[in-house]
Amino acid sequence: MYERRKQKGIHHVCLRVPDLHETMRFYRDALDAEIICEWGAEGKEDHAFIMDIGHGDFLEIFGSKERYGIGSWQHVALWTDDIDSSMAKAVAYGAKHLSGPGRSNIPTRSGQTVRMKFGFVRAPGGETIEFIQDVPEE
Repeated sequence: MYERRKQKGIHHVCLRVPDLHETMRFYRDALDAEIICEWGAEGKEDHAFIMDIGHGDFLEIFGSKERYGIGSWQHVALWTDDIDSSMAKAVAYGAKHLSGPGRSNIPTRSGQTVRMKFGFVRAPGGETIEFIQDVPEE
């Protein structure tokens, strides 16, 4: 059911892909996204799904024959508590493994160190997804 699920932040990120249903199934099955609503006519440019990819973060997916290039996002990063299983599940549902998981300790200008594992996959629709798992200090 469509409803506001958080008070502030990004409402949604829009994704246009060659195969709407394949992409919807990938996010639903591989990434456990919840279908919030669907609208538009089957096979038309207005056909879309809104999916909750976690805690009110929505992904809007349209099927489209048109390729978008300029201004495209480089990737979308998603939190995970188990990067190995998240990446394996994504690949099992049709994603292509690109890199990782790797580990990074990133020093910030404030003196904090951000510690994480990260890895990238290319989803069936062509978009790049990065998985991020925070890791404790060693």
